[in-house]
Amino acid sequence: MSDGSSPIAGFVLMVVAFVAYFLPTFIAAKRNHPNGNGIGLLNIFLGWTGIGWLASLIWSVSAIQRSPSEQKPSQPGDDKYAQLERLAALKDKGAISANEFETEKAKLLG
Repeated sequence: MSDGSSPIAGFVLMVVAFVAYFLPTFIAAKRNHPNGNGIGLLNIFLGWTGIGWLASLIWSVSAIQRSPSEQKPSQPGDDKYAQLERLAALKDKGAISANEFETEKAKLLG
């Protein structure tokens, strides 16, 4: 009288289906995608259509463009200049003395 289905197999199937459905959202969260919320919403509301799921998957694995402020300086001279500006600002605020400023500047400029 058994129909051959087990509750454990049903639970495993539900977990696999859940992970597969929300895979684009998980990928976007793991990659810290800047449009992660949009990807999640597209996945939740239109993922069932198949096209919505595919669109959210492609969007979640697309290249992430970094803004110029997040990129590292391309030239090492720019970094030294920024460090000198910070040292001068600290000296102007009184956080470091003029002697400390000159010592650090000499270290920086080598």
